[in-house]
Amino acid sequence: MSMPQFSRAPRLMLPSLACVALAAGCNRVADEGEEGFGDDIGDEVGEAPGSGGEVSESCWDEEVQPGELCQVQDPPQDAGIDPCSLSVADFDGDGRPDLAVPNSDWLLPAGSEHVTNVLRGYGDGSFAPTEAHDAGEELPVGLAVGDFDGDGDLDIATANNQANAAFLAFNDGQMGFGAAVGESVGTTASSIAAGDFDGDGRDDLVVTTSEGLALLRGGPGGAEWIGSLSVGEGVPMHAELVDIDLDGSLDLVTSVVNNLGSEGRVVVFHGAGDGSFPEQVEYAISSDPWWVTTGDLNMDGHLDLVVAGYGDDSISVLLGNSQGAFLAPTRIEVCGGPQSVAIGDMNNDGAEDIVVGCMGTNLIEMWIQAPGGEFERRRWWGTGSTPVSVQVADLNMDGVLDVAWANQYGNSVGTAMSHP
Repeated sequence: MSMPQFSRAPRLMLPSLACVALAAGCNRVADEGEEGFGDDIGDEVGEAPGSGGEVSESCWDEEVQPGELCQVQDPPQDAGIDPCSLSVADFDGDGRPDLAVPNSDWLLPAGSEHVTNVLRGYGDGSFAPTEAHDAGEELPVGLAVGDFDGDGDLDIATANNQANAAFLAFNDGQMGFGAAVGESVGTTASSIAAGDFDGDGRDDLVVTTSEGLALLRGGPGGAEWIGSLSVGEGVPMHAELVDIDLDGSLDLVTSVVNNLGSEGRVVVFHGAGDGSFPEQVEYAISSDPWWVTTGDLNMDGHLDLVVAGYGDDSISVLLGNSQGAFLAPTRIEVCGGPQSVAIGDMNNDGAEDIVVGCMGTNLIEMWIQAPGGEFERRRWWGTGSTPVSVQVADLNMDGVLDVAWANQYGNSVGTAMSHP
């Protein structure tokens, strides 16, 4: 899709977990004709141009077989303007996964309503039209899900770039969300992660900013700023809260860009379980690491890291050990401009695989782990509309993982559903 021209020059924002390009969106919705479904590979399954790889012959019989690869791309669905992030969660408690995206429309006049769009899932891989909910002040670009008030319902948190704040929208338990409540993080906010890192039973927040990492404690009245962490030189791009060293307390891992086009770092902050992160360890990594995620790739019981290196078109795998540390990275060349990465067993063989979203080349790639631990590109899908924030989840509830992503400049969400 070609970028439209605007009368005013686009601004270069702090790169966030998704809005890592110029902050000018397409301001129009992609449709099936624009995506070109059925024009190229596999017209019988209607995938977009640029897609490839083979679907297993055993698919479509409604029986899950170990090793079969059955994900097939669907036409995109409207998600509002500039969806810069994507989360999968069951917001209404019906047992079916829903989707949520922030609308990062930088062309909105000052004082306009900024929203998060929720797409309710039907449990068969399809979703209801978007429902708009308040996302606070200017430019929500990152989104996280958690129970921040401890009532058992999942709430929505956004990192609001130009408001220099994080906003919470509490789930009212009746398929709605209240007005978003904000808390300043002091400087430009870009991405956000949720988890209970102080052990009080309510989820807390980590916000990546232009000056480091802001820590916010969750509570029924909103989020409360409790401190910050420095990553030294560079800018943190994406963060996750996960128990890396298996001590029962959440740790924090973040990818850090030192200077665009140069080697970056992954920084791990080991949590004490009381809201503090007293130990910090760094690992050199590929150029411009824009995303980091965790999973047990070699099935040894220890979490490993996968990092998307936008600057050199690669992902890096760092295997974890029993001390909560990581070995030197192994680099894998992938599609151009990888922005996000997800881990999951996509072919039901018991081994974790890797899905990569490349906004630089408008591709989603699925890398399947072979018996020897090598990764092979087996499926890929063209999107044509800047795919960001790739996720894996069982969206059609058939027992097999599906793939979802936000098409930032297509103003839509894309999916590839399994058909065992």
